[in-house]
Amino acid sequence: MTLEVLSHETSEGGLAHSATSSITKVLELMNLGSESGSLLMDKLLQELLIEIFQFAVAAHGGRANAVTPLFLGKICRSWRAMVFETCTFWQEVTLIINPHCSTQISLLADWTARAGSLPLSVSIIDPKGRLTAQEVLTQFLGLLRSLSPQTHSLALGTLIPFYDEWQNCGLADYSWPLLSNLSLATIKGGTELSDPASKLDFSSCPMLTTSTINSFDHSYISLPWRSLLHLHLNSVFSSEVYTALQSSPSLETMEAHGIIENNAFVGDATSLRRPLKSLSLKLERFQFDSEQCYRIFNSLRIPELRTLEIKLAFSRSPHSSHRFDIYPCISQSQCQLSELSIQGASLKEQLFLDCLRLLPSLSTLRLSNIFWLPEPPQLFQPTLFKPSSLVFILGTGPSQPPILPNLKALIFEESLVAFSAKFLVELLVSRWDDCGSGVEYLATLRSVRFAPLELGGMWNISEDDKAAFERWRQRGYDIRVEGWKLYSR
Repeated sequence: MTLEVLSHETSEGGLAHSATSSITKVLELMNLGSESGSLLMDKLLQELLIEIFQFAVAAHGGRANAVTPLFLGKICRSWRAMVFETCTFWQEVTLIINPHCSTQISLLADWTARAGSLPLSVSIIDPKGRLTAQEVLTQFLGLLRSLSPQTHSLALGTLIPFYDEWQNCGLADYSWPLLSNLSLATIKGGTELSDPASKLDFSSCPMLTTSTINSFDHSYISLPWRSLLHLHLNSVFSSEVYTALQSSPSLETMEAHGIIENNAFVGDATSLRRPLKSLSLKLERFQFDSEQCYRIFNSLRIPELRTLEIKLAFSRSPHSSHRFDIYPCISQSQCQLSELSIQGASLKEQLFLDCLRLLPSLSTLRLSNIFWLPEPPQLFQPTLFKPSSLVFILGTGPSQPPILPNLKALIFEESLVAFSAKFLVELLVSRWDDCGSGVEYLATLRSVRFAPLELGGMWNISEDDKAAFERWRQRGYDIRVEGWKLYSR
């Protein structure tokens, strides 16, 4: 569970309205205001009550919960005793630094002490750099050093001056025997330490397998690269992405988001064989070139890859600047993807279909904002996605089986097509209504979302089409077909 320690927790009288609202909803659902509700709580086993409390304080939807152990401890004496004596409630903490930072650090020390010897997950967010004041910095670093032997997850988001001081104050001497997950982020500009020769050294952490680096030049961070399994990079140069892939032979998950193209690619992109199972590459907004990203991707040999996500452009009008051919990597890796998502790329239609032919295992295909390149290529002149190509992907029966027999979900958005909504409906009828016996694979497709760009008013959805959609929904299919905005050249 993720717990958020705010300034109101430092005073007895200040309970956040959000916390009150959350716990009130829980109490109302359990009917604890009634006599029967109180009797129910009295009869619950302590182990069950602890489980309920742990669910109440857990983060839901990726956000910290305002219901904390400190709040639960204020409900009644028996709850306070139970919460304060149960070490597991205090293992995880998120501290958002505010003007009362000295008091917050003292509270953090008390909080983590209640966890006993259990492993800790600590997240510190200091958006205004308040921890760099000398007295507060000494207090905090002293506590962090004492917690390092039992910290298994550490996340820091602050300004560069804090990292400078941390490195100068003996970070290299910290002991991190349990640290398995490390996240370092810089806030409000600045991606490099003040001293070019300095490094934040975590290279000797024996258990470190997961790392997130956000807006921080990773050349200033020493990690046990060879043992990393999961790497997440945000606001990163393309050359840094390639260097990280070169340095991490065991990598299974790679997310590189906010990629900025640069010309620091060293030499030719030699083949890198990696055990990647999931790869996500997303360009930074307003990048009008993806050549380096393209070269990096096709330098990889990733036979175990199962999930691939590529996002190059963010506008809703496809354009030709992001030519991206995934065929070389897919064909030479001989991987069997289960999920493929491409957004904002310029693709050659036939070459892309040839690539899909190599991926019969694909279960989810998403194509969004695709610029279909004409033959020969013409600047700013996309071609239309052909009806024969859609038939090639979906199939219609024994005479025209689909090239993706395991496809369960198809999403096609914001791209030009050369067929009508009626054609799509007829194709789905052949899959879902007229499949007959011996072609059960046609029923594997369970979800279709189609929202192409309109051109010439040919994408009209009739009342009969809408009735067919509703009939399929009642049978358990997920279907959404709509027109997008009119495309203008």
